[in-house]
Amino acid sequence: MKIYLIGVGGVGGFYGGLLVESGADITLVGRGESFKAIKEKGVILNCADGVHQIYPVKIIENISEIKDPDLIILAVKSYDLKNISQDLIAVVKPETVVITIQNGLDNDRVVSRYLSNCQVLPGLVLVSTTKTSANTVTQLGTQKKLIFGTRDGLVTKKMREIESVLKGAGIDANIPKSVERELWKKFLFVLAFASATVAQMSSIGEALSNETSLKVYKNVFETTLKGAHDFDPLAKSSLLVDVQKHHQTEVEALHGVLIRLAVRHGLPVPATREIYRKIVE
Repeated sequence: MKIYLIGVGGVGGFYGGLLVESGADITLVGRGESFKAIKEKGVILNCADGVHQIYPVKIIENISEIKDPDLIILAVKSYDLKNISQDLIAVVKPETVVITIQNGLDNDRVVSRYLSNCQVLPGLVLVSTTKTSANTVTQLGTQKKLIFGTRDGLVTKKMREIESVLKGAGIDANIPKSVERELWKKFLFVLAFASATVAQMSSIGEALSNETSLKVYKNVFETTLKGAHDFDPLAKSSLLVDVQKHHQTEVEALHGVLIRLAVRHGLPVPATREIYRKIVE
């Protein structure tokens, strides 16, 4: 199975590194300093089970270099999907499977607007990673889940083959009965997780020990509170990391989506609106 993984940030570098290490036929797609560092030195993963130094690593810099892909994993941010999808039009085949693993609810639908000639599957990851250098990723905690599936629940032979390849790399891969349910669970959890860490501008451990940010967390999504304790207390949401680095954020795919849904259904979401304003202003 010929795999391409686009985006070598914390999540892409982590899952991509594991797949390379397993011997899978995978090529990473990255740019700039990451491309240079990975090409010259490989990928270094600081994981819960030790340090993985992975070399050599196949990596290309341009989507136009992709040839005959069986599987493409999109590990870029949600705000990059439109441009990436447009670039992919010329390289995908009818038998290509594309999996989206961004935060949010409708990323596969965004991609499908441009890639109507192949199968695009919604997916999600449950992992806490941070990119500490151009070719180094550090994992916080032990989770390394990757969930994907079709919205109608149909499971194909190729999907099972993909699941097997992922599991062969030590990834906790799973095709659930309802991927939409899993997307909503992740969406609501990340929304609350990100809100608490941004409200406190701190790790989740500090946020949950602070009465003010804990109240924000509960107000955003009270029933997901237990899920936060599955993460390393030093973990930060990717949204907070982007805010602290003054990078573009996925706030529209998270808080923006919930606010628009709340307006549509006439529901008050004051805590979510407060966090949204804090990020965009």
